[in-house]
Amino acid sequence: MSIYLFSLLFFSVCIVLLASGIQLLLSNSKNSANRCYFSLVIALNFWSAGLALATSAQNVEICTLWRRISALGWGSAYAILFHLILIMTGKTPQRIKWLAYFVLYLPALLTIFAFAIPNQINPAPYELIQTEFGWVNVGKDNIWDWIFYAYYVSYILIGLILLFLWGNNAKDFTIKRNSRTVLLSVLFGIILGSFTDVFLSSFFSRLPQMAPVIMLIPILSIYHVLKKNMLKENEQVTRKSSYANMIFSVTLYMMISFYQYHLSNINFSLGSIQLQESTIRGIITQFQMLLSIYLVIRENKPGYLASFLMNSVVLFSSVAFLIRTKSNASLPGIISNIGVLLIMSLINNYKNHTAANIQRINKQNKSLEESEKKLYKMAYYDSLTGLPNRDWFIDQLNQSIIVAKRNSYLIGIMFIDFDSFKTVNDTAGHTTGDIVLNKLAGLLSSSLREGDTIARFGGDEFLIQFTNIEKVEGLYATANRIMDAIKKPVVVEEAEYFVSASIGVAVYPIDGNDSETLIKNADIAMYLAKNKGKNQCIFCTSDIKENITKKMKLTNSLYRALDRNELFLYYQPQVDTQTQDIIGFEALLRWNQRDYGMISPVTFIPIAEQTGLIRPIGFWVFRTACQQIKAFQEFCKKELTISINLSVQQLKDPHILDEIKNIIDETQTDVRYIQIEITESMAFNDEPYLLQRLHAIKGLGISVSIDDFGTGHSSLSRLKSFPIDLIKIDIEFVRGISSKSNKDKAIIKSMIQIAKNLGVAVLAEGVETEDQYLYLKESGCDSIQGYYFYKPMPPDDIQAILKEKNIEE
Repeated sequence: MSIYLFSLLFFSVCIVLLASGIQLLLSNSKNSANRCYFSLVIALNFWSAGLALATSAQNVEICTLWRRISALGWGSAYAILFHLILIMTGKTPQRIKWLAYFVLYLPALLTIFAFAIPNQINPAPYELIQTEFGWVNVGKDNIWDWIFYAYYVSYILIGLILLFLWGNNAKDFTIKRNSRTVLLSVLFGIILGSFTDVFLSSFFSRLPQMAPVIMLIPILSIYHVLKKNMLKENEQVTRKSSYANMIFSVTLYMMISFYQYHLSNINFSLGSIQLQESTIRGIITQFQMLLSIYLVIRENKPGYLASFLMNSVVLFSSVAFLIRTKSNASLPGIISNIGVLLIMSLINNYKNHTAANIQRINKQNKSLEESEKKLYKMAYYDSLTGLPNRDWFIDQLNQSIIVAKRNSYLIGIMFIDFDSFKTVNDTAGHTTGDIVLNKLAGLLSSSLREGDTIARFGGDEFLIQFTNIEKVEGLYATANRIMDAIKKPVVVEEAEYFVSASIGVAVYPIDGNDSETLIKNADIAMYLAKNKGKNQCIFCTSDIKENITKKMKLTNSLYRALDRNELFLYYQPQVDTQTQDIIGFEALLRWNQRDYGMISPVTFIPIAEQTGLIRPIGFWVFRTACQQIKAFQEFCKKELTISINLSVQQLKDPHILDEIKNIIDETQTDVRYIQIEITESMAFNDEPYLLQRLHAIKGLGISVSIDDFGTGHSSLSRLKSFPIDLIKIDIEFVRGISSKSNKDKAIIKSMIQIAKNLGVAVLAEGVETEDQYLYLKESGCDSIQGYYFYKPMPPDDIQAILKEKNIEE
């Protein structure tokens, strides 16, 4: 019985290896590593099966025959193994492949020629003796043995070096792990093989060669690596097969099959129970069936392949026995084997369908997860910079506020807006602008501490959150660090871009208790930094918040100011310098707001321009002033003029000419007594539409005056080309008269002289003292406006003055 022990072990090795090779080949037959592995499995099957049959051969001639067949396997196995290592490490030859492969397999061909094919060069490669364990080779080494040793050692050694370098040079952890697995398994196989086939054979020469069994260790390790790579590529998830469990099950199956094959005329008694040979065969057959089904269920595809091979071998031998003996004794076993194969196929198909469904579900889950991640990224991350967006930032800020409230910490919110970034886009293009913005985002990110967060708010605006702040002073140093980082130029294709930033900072809980308020106040501080000249950082203060709150309330209230009759006009008389008679008025807009009282025009006119309310308010002023000047004229029976201020926003209105015509027609006002005032900076603006609008208004018969003359960028050529009837000398120069400033006096005299030469009248505004009036009179100024004569007054007070003047006259 011991003669067949090793044969059974060798046959078990064949089945396990063949199952692994078939599985890899079926999984991906085009993969070069899988094909090479299958070739290695075939070689090892020749080796192991030939050795199994040689060990249990009936005589020396049959043993020699099977030994030669076995040499086909072990003679080529090491070359194929080396070839497989070349494929795995990516070292396969790229040029003259046929020559490289010929050199690679030449030692294998020489070995096969010497040990597998009968020849005169090595006529007696084996010296065989029969022992209780079967036939063993005890021959002395000759030259061909040493050639084989050189081939075996050199290929294994070079293969180990390649595996080591493969793992050592790789950056991928998976490759390093695979390299280590194969390297250690080959080393362990060499050590164990040397111990069994070299050391033990020296003392126990009757033991058969154990190399095919030991080769399972590196071969199955390579199978494990190839299978993992295959599963990773195909994204399949299956349970790992237990090699030890498979080897044990296959060996046990082969042993009981061998016992069943040699069972003849045996009866077994257990007490009163008598078991005949047929009963024992039935029990063994059922056990084989259970073992096969167990392998299919437990070990998945490798188990199915191993069970299929084992049952096919048993079925073939049973059919052969039936044909040879013409006895129906093996018929039940044949039927049982066919039934087992059918059951195995059903189970395997069911498992394949189940695995396919699971794989489909896993793919759907993965697709859903990827879609969810993609949607999350789209919803909460900026596509250009990769930074979180506003929604993500607000969510994080809300969470930080909860933590800060519990731990009594401060939170700093920094609102960053890059100054004049539009210039980069306009000059270098949007693609370059995106690159610059991306690099600026990187500069900001690199300046943060661990735990701080940054997000792109939109456009060229960014938000930064600083947590765990103990004192506000700590944020000043942080802000300076951010400003210093931004000062560095951004280099794109050897071109440098310097981009400054305006920064506003708000602090929790000083500037707000919720994310919306904090971001709003940081935004307010940032815009204040821009208004103050840009390229600076401003912290939000109570004054800033109060001013903004007031501005917001005033803005909202201004929308209803006309409906609530909160807007009204004051009129400041304009006096003839020589006669001191009232010759006209300037209409001055005033606002008596219900909560804040009288609001200065300096405050609410810019709000009206920003909101577009200047258009309805401006037309209301024009209509009211026309109505009032007509009333004044009728009251005193004199030709009085009215001066009405127009802003740039009003002149931008393409319908202003039509509106003025309609108002003049409605109020029946003589256009000769209407004068519009524009500021000097507006008069000398480069926009061509301003000059066109002024000429059109002048064409209606309305006169034009320039207010604050001398304070802007005065140009004599513009003064010549514009349709100007009057210039108003600014109060700044008039006050210089009282301060005994010769320069101011000289400037005033020059202005008057130039205007006279151009045929333009001159009015001095802001006249408050007698010496100012006398100097202007002596210098030839045409008219005066100021507190020296009259302050701005409501219509009733003006009528009282006009009435008094009429009485005097």
